[in-house]
Amino acid sequence: MKIKMDFVSNSSSTSFIYISDQEFTKENFLEAIGASNEGPLSELFAAMFDELNSSIERGERIEDIDQASSSRDFDLTPEVLERVASALKDGKSVIRGGLSSDGELAESILCVEMFEIDTDKMFINAYPSYW
Repeated sequence: MKIKMDFVSNSSSTSFIYISDQEFTKENFLEAIGASNEGPLSELFAAMFDELNSSIERGERIEDIDQASSSRDFDLTPEVLERVASALKDGKSVIRGGLSSDGELAESILCVEMFEIDTDKMFINAYPSYW
């Protein structure tokens, strides 16, 4: 019998929906999560912004509701699909971004947590973030 004594990793990836008609900025993100550039967790929040921003920049632009509802990797709730349809009708950007638990700490945290950010400047739904 063989017994593995090394570190064993179970990596994961997940997707999220980003909706906005404005640029995704660090200022707007920090305001939305109730954080600031100061404090003991400011570097973590800045890193979270960087990970989300990078994922949004390289994400899949959703052009129609059929594209959003035919997801390969996660299910959107009827409420989120309705938000996507409304956003597309209003000319807002709708992007499907991705995160991995193999990344840096900030990306790993965002990948394994379910969260939603809903402000007048942006909507991010990562409720399907389960692994």
